Parts: sequence; C-alpha cells; structure tokens
Amino acid sequence: MKKLFVFILLTVFSLGSFAQPQKDKQKDWEQYKAKRVSFMTEKMQLTPDEAQKFWPLYNEFDKARWDCHERRRDLEREVKDKYDSISDADFKKMNQEIVNLYLKEAQLVKTYNDQFLKVLPVKKVILVGPTENEFRFKMIREFRQKERDDDNK
Repeated sequence: MKKLFVFILLTVFSLGSFAQPQKDKQKDWEQYKAKRVSFMTEKMQLTPDEAQKFWPLYNEFDKARWDCHERRRDLEREVKDKYDSISDADFKKMNQEIVNLYLKEAQLVKTYNDQFLKVLPVKKVILVGPTENEFRFKMIREFRQKERDDDNK
C-alpha cells in the first residue's frame, strides 16, 4: 500500500512538471499577442474606435491563417517522417493539399483585407502586413538578444 501511495505521489508530481512548461508557453503566447496588439495599434495609429472594430476581425484572420500554417506544418512533418514509405499517389495528394493551403491563405488575405477596409481607412489597412512583419522581426531580435544575455551570465 505504501509503495502504491509513493508511486501515485511521484506520478502526480511528474505530471505537474510536464504541465508547467505548457502553462508557461500559454502565458508567453498571451504576452506575445498582447505586445502585438500594443505595437500594431501604436504603429498603425489606430483610434480607440478603429481598434475596437479592427482587432476582432484581425484575430479571426490570424486564427484562420494559423490553422493553414499548422496543417501545412503537419503535412511537411509527415513527409519528413514517412518519406520512404509514402506512395507517389499520396505525395501527389499531399502536394496538392499544400498548394491548396497556400491558395486558401491568399484568399484569407483578400477576404480580410476587404473586411479591414470597411473599418479602417486604406492608409491604415496597407500597413497591416508590414507592421506584422516589423513586429515579428522585433520579437526575433529581442529573443536573440535575450539568448545572448543568458549565455553571457
């Protein structure tokens, strides 16, 4: 009985240690998104009214685009992991699905651009893509700097 109790305790504590990184990742992702909202709102000079209308649309767009990226990554991972055992017919299907995902993403850009134009002036809509990229590069630079700082400690 005592061994069972020890086993259960060890299992609970080990599961807790696995759960913590996931919790940290979620927290990091939420911080990333909050920083992106702040950065893009400031760079695009969104008024409170514009921001209130823009961000729900942008979040829908971002989620749909993320889903395309995820599916594409899954397919690419599957190709890498099973390369030698996939038939030519399956390669052809996977290739077509990857192309279709790129097309779907392009259609999302067009659809949401049209939606953004309903809530923002064109001079601000045209800044969405470049501002996203600027933010992403800023975050990469910060991450690399943090790694360098950690390595120098």
